[in-house]
Amino acid sequence: MKLILSGLSPETDLANLAKRMSRFGPVRGVQPVREGDPQRPWFIVDLDLPHGAAVAVARRIDGIYFNGRFLHASVMLPIGSDK
Repeated sequence: MKLILSGLSPETDLANLAKRMSRFGPVRGVQPVREGDPQRPWFIVDLDLPHGAAVAVARRIDGIYFNGRFLHASVMLPIGSDK
């Protein structure tokens, strides 16, 4: 499942973010999204977790203080079918 993270700095190190997120499960990838306000990017973190576990991770990390900012996390709902 993919998590959407916002509230992080535009200088966020993708390798460090992937390493930190790997504490919750295998990280398939981290994609920054800088469209819109480049000072307020958001990140898509693809974790190899089932939906329920991804929701638990999002709830656990939502609102934590990380690198001088408050992190916001939510699960990105899938569009269409994986078939």
